Amino acid sequence: MPLEKKDLIILPITDEMRNTARYVAEKRYLFEYPRIGYGSYEKETHINKIITGILGELVFLEYIFNYLDQQYGAFKPEERWIILHKKVCFSYSIVIGKFDNGFEFKVKDKTIDIKTYENNKVSINQIFKGLKLNGRPLNLFVDKNQVSNADYYVQVFLLSDEKNACLAGYSVGLPQLADWMPNPAYTKTVPDLEPMIKILDEFKNYD
Repeated sequence: MPLEKKDLIILPITDEMRNTARYVAEKRYLFEYPRIGYGSYEKETHINKIITGILGELVFLEYIFNYLDQQYGAFKPEERWIILHKKVCFSYSIVIGKFDNGFEFKVKDKTIDIKTYENNKVSINQIFKGLKLNGRPLNLFVDKNQVSNADYYVQVFLLSDEKNACLAGYSVGLPQLADWMPNPAYTKTVPDLEPMIKILDEFKNYD
């Protein structure tokens, strides 16, 4: 069943997120590898690209934190620690100074990579109908030349209202390779993604 607008998760981008993303991006910039075909590496331009990616990660973190807090926040600290560290086994890694392992998040034995659309801030209509509203939905993109070891790939969009971000959905494993593109990538249209709510099953404490 195709993913629909009602399946999208919309969350606010807070000032804390913006400040954190800029701080990390300014430090990470020094170590970035200038890949050919990916636009300007002029300092402020590229820092803004890094900020976009980190914001996507922080919005996903907020989504997962809210769920885990709702499920386990009222537990006694010792019991909560055992559940989150020994059973859910959640982690988020911010990497500076080296290549990452192809993912930012881990839960149990599953890894999650966050992909944030960096070229434009978009509307909900554009997500499903294209930037020019031509009826062709936007895509999850996973660059062929990047390390791609994740179990799940989550697509995030920053919205044109400048206040919110959209967790659109996720792919289980790598999508099909579009090798005809100038920068070949594994792609899947948003309607073909899994709804975000399903990924929460990985964060449940199954005894």
